[in-house]
Amino acid sequence: MHTEDFFFTANEQRLAGTRITPDGRTDAAVLALHGLGATSTRGRIRYLLDDLAAAGHGSVTFEFSGNGDSTGMLTESTLRGRRLETLAAAEWLVGEAPRVLLGTSMGAHLAATTVPELRPRGLVLFCPAAYPAGAADLRFDGSLSAPNNYPDSPAYAGIREFDGDLLIVATRGDQVIPPAVIDGYLDNARNAKSTEVIWIDDCDHLVHRWLPDQPAPRAEITQAVLRLLNTSTSIPREMTSRAG
Repeated sequence: MHTEDFFFTANEQRLAGTRITPDGRTDAAVLALHGLGATSTRGRIRYLLDDLAAAGHGSVTFEFSGNGDSTGMLTESTLRGRRLETLAAAEWLVGEAPRVLLGTSMGAHLAATTVPELRPRGLVLFCPAAYPAGAADLRFDGSLSAPNNYPDSPAYAGIREFDGDLLIVATRGDQVIPPAVIDGYLDNARNAKSTEVIWIDDCDHLVHRWLPDQPAPRAEITQAVLRLLNTSTSIPREMTSRAG
C-alpha cells in the first residue's frame, strides 16, 4: 500500500488530502467525505480505505475547510462551500474507473448532491444526513438546520438521478439521524441499479469510531463495500442485513 499526502486549493481554502493506493498501482476511484463534527478528519475512515487498498482499490480522502489540517474556520463553513470542495477533491481521483463516493453523515448529503456532476457508479453512505433546500448557505455556527427527512432536500434530488449501486450503513443507536432519513434516501433512490442497507445494532452516530475494533461488523461492511466496488451486478435489487 502506498500513501501520498497533498494539498489543494478550493473555495479559497487550502485543503489537506491523502491518496491511498495498492502497491504498484496509481489509480484511485474512491472518494471519501467525512462528517460535520469539529473532530472529523480524513484519517477517521482510514481503517476502511486501508482494507480497500489491500483488496486492490485506491482512494482519496481529504478534510473540508475548518477541519483537520485544512485552513478555514468550521463556524464559517457552509454546505454550498463544502459541495464546491467535494467537486474539487474529485479532481484528485486517478484512472479511468467509474467513481465511487463514500460519505459519512454530512458527507453523505454532499455525496448525493454531487451526483449530477460526478456521476458515480456507486454510493456508500454511512449514517447519511439530509438537510433542507434552504440550508445551503447557513453557517456551521449553530444556524444549520438539524438533519431530518426533508422532502425538498438536495440530497434526495441528487439521489433521484443516481443509477448506480447504493449501500447505506445505518445504526440503531443513532442520536443524530432519524430512521426516517434512511427511508427518505431509499424512497428517492428509485433509479438505483441496486440498494442495500446494513443496520448496526450496537452503535451510535459515531460509526467510524466504533467499527475499527469490531471484527465481525467491520468484515461484513468491508465485504459489502468490496462487492459494490468489484461488480455492479452481484447485489440484488433490494437487500437488508444486520451487523453487530
